Amino acid sequence: MDFVETLKLVGAVLAALIASRTIGSGFRTWYRKGWGSRRVWRRKLNLLANGATAAYMENLLGTPIFINEPPESMWLDEEEEWVDRIFSTPHAWVVTRSIGERVEGWSVTITDPYFWWDIEDMTFKQVRGRLGRSVFSELLDRRSGQYESSGARSFVYAESVRFGNPAGYQTFIFMHNQEGVGTFKHSGRADVRVGDFQRPGDPPEFSVPAAETTRAETVANTVIVTTHKLDFTKKTWQLWPIAASDQTRLLHRFQRKSGWRKKRAVGGSDG
Repeated sequence: MDFVETLKLVGAVLAALIASRTIGSGFRTWYRKGWGSRRVWRRKLNLLANGATAAYMENLLGTPIFINEPPESMWLDEEEEWVDRIFSTPHAWVVTRSIGERVEGWSVTITDPYFWWDIEDMTFKQVRGRLGRSVFSELLDRRSGQYESSGARSFVYAESVRFGNPAGYQTFIFMHNQEGVGTFKHSGRADVRVGDFQRPGDPPEFSVPAAETTRAETVANTVIVTTHKLDFTKKTWQLWPIAASDQTRLLHRFQRKSGWRKKRAVGGSDG
């Protein structure tokens, strides 16, 4: 092999090494921000627990972005004392509600259309489906409450279910939050309050369930899990421990017009 051929061979080897490092770096970046990140955060969400300390939750999720306390409102009882901590993660909003330093309720709202969370373990195998993917008719065959509220700039739909001892005496509220991903099918009514959500004095038309098309075409992108000590189902949804767009937009007011935040209502891959 002459000198020129040797130089060509060395050059080819160097080019291959540079290309491999570039590809490797790109793969690592993709993994950390994409599939790898989603895998890590699914594991973290599986570690959320009622009865845990507020410090445990912060160690798991990081520093909360917002902290809310009971507002002065005619909707509240004077003795109510709780603290909501709102955490912004790469793929979901997480909210914890603490009484003292003990967590009595928490919620997850999926915000990344490429992210989903299998809820079978979280519900003690009582519910099978993927938060951020499954519609309500796929998740729940039976429910103990149904709720819908819509206004000029807001809309929510929710269903509650209780399983007693098999699920740790917790209440599960599956919800479509406009801050999250997925499609929403409006029933055409401003207020629906059935079962758990029904209040004394509600007009009769509230207790008429929403149409089945609403359940079949609305994605559950949020779950709220509470202990028996925390029952807010009779209250307006603005007092639930969830991420609300009127607050979260303060953090993302300069969000880019492209990217996944613009595509929240569009389905993504199963990564």
